[in-house]
Amino acid sequence: MTTHEYQIVARCTDPSHPGASTLIYTTHAASIQEATAKVKKLRIDKMTPGLYRITQVTEREPECTCAEPGFGGKCAGEPWCAKVEASAAANPVPE
Repeated sequence: MTTHEYQIVARCTDPSHPGASTLIYTTHAASIQEATAKVKKLRIDKMTPGLYRITQVTEREPECTCAEPGFGGKCAGEPWCAKVEASAAANPVPE
């Protein structure tokens, strides 16, 4: 079974929460559904219920050479990372 690398973006649903407003995870999976389920099971489900909600799942494109994709820093200027940053910024969590 072929796996692909996916980036999962989760946003905090409580603006008054003192933690990170956005969490980003990278995982390998055969599908978007599998990637989402893996991150939920291993990360999101272990947090306060309902505090973070997955808002975006993106398949990593081959031109991104970042070892650890994320906002700014190591990935500044990479095509994939820039698209994810722009999309995440443009899609705030609905109230």
